[in-house]
Order: sequence, then C-alpha cells, then structure tokens
Amino acid sequence: MGDEERAVAQLRAQIGARFPLVTAEIEVGARLWKVTAVQNQDALLDGADELEHFPYGFLLWESAVGLARHLAAHPELVAGKTVLELGAGVGLPGLVGRSLGAEVWQTDHQPGALSLLRINAADNGLPPPQTFIADWRSWTHPTRYDVVLGADILYERAMHFYLETLFPRCLASTGTLLISDPGRPQALEFVAKQESAGWHFAIETRPVTLTENARIGRPVDVAILTGQPPPVMQRV
Repeated sequence: MGDEERAVAQLRAQIGARFPLVTAEIEVGARLWKVTAVQNQDALLDGADELEHFPYGFLLWESAVGLARHLAAHPELVAGKTVLELGAGVGLPGLVGRSLGAEVWQTDHQPGALSLLRINAADNGLPPPQTFIADWRSWTHPTRYDVVLGADILYERAMHFYLETLFPRCLASTGTLLISDPGRPQALEFVAKQESAGWHFAIETRPVTLTENARIGRPVDVAILTGQPPPVMQRV
C-alpha cells in the first residue's frame, strides 16, 4: 500500500467512525463514478453539534450530479482550462472536470468535506486533488480562473452579498460561471440581480433522481445557470 492509499484509508476510518458513510455509483456520461458521502441529513445531526455550520458538504446533492453531467455532456466548457469549484463538498463536479482535462482547484470551508473529496478522487483513480480551505466571507485567494463551478451554493440569501463580491475576484474577465441549483426562488433572485448588474445568464434544466439518497425516488429538476460577466469586470 502506497502513502496516498494509507492516507486515504486513514481518512475513511476517521470520518467513518463519526458519520455513517455510504459509497454509491453515480452515472455521469459514459462512466460510473464512486461517490462516498453521508447518506442523509439526519445521520449528520449527532456528530455535527460542535461545528460552526451544518456540514451540508458531507452529503451528495442532486445539484452536484446535475452539474457533473452537464460538464460530461459539454467537455469543451472545462477541457484545458483552469477551474475553481466553490463549496466543493464531496467534489463530484470538480473531479469530473479533472477527468475531462481541466486543471482544477476545489475549496470548501469544512476540512472534513475536503477529506471526503480526497477519498472520492482516490476511489475513481485520480491523483490527490488540489484543495484549500476558504471562507466566502473573508476570501484571500488571489488567483482568477477560466471557469468557476458551484453546485447548490445559492441556498442561503445571507451569503449572496459575499458571492457577488467574490465572483469578480476569482473569475477571469472572459471566464464562465457555472452554478447548479434545484430551482430555489432565492437562486433565481440572485441571477436576476446579477443580470441587472450586467451579467448574462443562460438557464437549462436537467432532471436528477438519486436513488441512493434518503429522499429516494424524488426527481429534482436541477437548473444549470451559465453566467458570463459584464464586458468590463473590475478587479476587486
């Protein structure tokens, strides 16, 4: 067993001792991806008391699957490009982007989620991911990327202000923003506000059903929001 295999096995044991992990096979394009995550929200409650924020990133969400499938259907969106995934959680969209030839950095504010991401990279035959801890409220990462991904990152209205200021700081002026969301009103409100500020968004939907999820059999129409920044996006 190599060093990375030992490290991943240790992470799996550490997280599994605290939360019940489930590994599911998710079809994305022509490939089955192994995704290890916590199966349902209730399973997180007992172990999440001391955390500042509820660890939503430990779950696999329909929006992540929808965005990953969108990338697989349109590999030209990320192939050969630099990509940042915000709120990566268990990391499926970013990992799919890597398999399509992107150079991907994945970030979350919870170290445990990034540990699950590392497990998922190993389980799918990918090298260790490039990750870093970051908080949208105090963003210090200086790099700007060709593509910024975000699966289900618009659920909390209180965070919209921080995302509005973050996007110009991490997205190249000619870059593309790709956000997926299960059609929440606050996500559409965010898009409308950004369009009034000069952004252009295209919206399409992808139905996703996660039979592995505790919400078994409930199809979700995942909205894929493709954003282009204003013609002149000032560096913040």
